[in-house]
Amino acid sequence: MKQRVAFIAVVLVLLGGGASWILHDNGRAIPSTPSAGAPPVGSCWQIDAARTTAAFPWPGAPVDCAGPHTVEVFHVGQVGMDLLHRLDDAEGEDVKLTENLLYAQARRACLVQGPMFLGGGWHEARVQILASWVKPSADGFFGCALAEVTGPTADEFVTRSGSLSGALKQESPLAIACVRRDGEQLRYVGCTEPHDGEYAGVYTITPPEAPFDETAVRSSTAKGCTTLGLKYLGLPEDGTRADLAPGSVGPKTASEWLGGDQAFTCYLMSAKPLKASVRGLGLAPLPLA
Repeated sequence: MKQRVAFIAVVLVLLGGGASWILHDNGRAIPSTPSAGAPPVGSCWQIDAARTTAAFPWPGAPVDCAGPHTVEVFHVGQVGMDLLHRLDDAEGEDVKLTENLLYAQARRACLVQGPMFLGGGWHEARVQILASWVKPSADGFFGCALAEVTGPTADEFVTRSGSLSGALKQESPLAIACVRRDGEQLRYVGCTEPHDGEYAGVYTITPPEAPFDETAVRSSTAKGCTTLGLKYLGLPEDGTRADLAPGSVGPKTASEWLGGDQAFTCYLMSAKPLKASVRGLGLAPLPLA
């Protein structure tokens, strides 16, 4: 399995003693505990985004979470044995199909575990969830990790100190406020700084595990984020505001959709820089910078 579990999450649990194995009828023995290359759950790492695209073990060694680091491992799991044996026997197009199912299962597990570790919805915070396979990937172990990031579309980690465990249980300094355009990227900023957009809420496409349809996803997200934006401004659902447009960050391709939670972070975007929040603004003039 060469596909990396995209998102931000890494985890691992090392159990004492020798590895135990599960023997599948007419198949190979698959270990039920991860290899020595898996990262300890609760470990932190000073590593850049590019290096987290590789399977564990990552280069270097864990660092103290109380000190500077970029990534924190919060969970390690294993995909289903049935899928692993299916991949062993797969041929032709079934190889890719099974790899996709394994990928989706690992990613989904990290997205379920992440909010429980954080104590709140990660889409509302300046964090990403990562998921990576643990070598050998044929054993199906994966790690989940969290990183604070510079923006919703940027692959840059923030060096921080302290654990993210329970960080979102109360009002958090990690909460998204406003964003500024920086070339092709968006960067998180405070709403009192010059900015181009403001967080308006999270829209989730239903039903769960819906098949990916690019046109339908774009249409549904545009409508959902428009409704959230109008509510954020204090306008009725049939209201309009020509100087602000809905924007969203979320799974826009089939690969990003695979194993995801179908959630989109919505923004109100302005063509001209703003200097203050637009929350409850109604039809009043924009606070232009």
